Amino acid sequence: MKQVLDSRFLVEYYYSEDKELRHKANQKMRELTQTSNGIIPTIVVSETIQLICSREGKQKAEMIYLSIVTSGIKMESLSPSIAKEAGILKSTYKQVPLADCIIATTAIKNQARIISDDPHFDFIKETKRIWL
Repeated sequence: MKQVLDSRFLVEYYYSEDKELRHKANQKMRELTQTSNGIIPTIVVSETIQLICSREGKQKAEMIYLSIVTSGIKMESLSPSIAKEAGILKSTYKQVPLADCIIATTAIKNQARIISDDPHFDFIKETKRIWL
């Protein structure tokens, strides 16, 4: 089954201080690249790069960006139809941030689960969230 990565997954993948969680994130990333079942919405790239740039600077963010792009995980751009559907989701689930609505819409479009520990996704009945 397809799985959409949230930025919170990538943060754990790159930064987790919990050895077990980092190991699970590495295993999941390996599995998704080998099976071609992983999807990263471009909004997740933006969120992740912004966080890394704030923490460690532009050079580190550029390195992580190249790592993401060359990982073999499919990148899903914010298309007009995803933008429209995300706006509709946002109007329905007002407590969910717009970026999460974009991620959720990407998952819905791809009949995928969302890999995240973010409880915002639990409000969206059209999606299923899983964690490591």
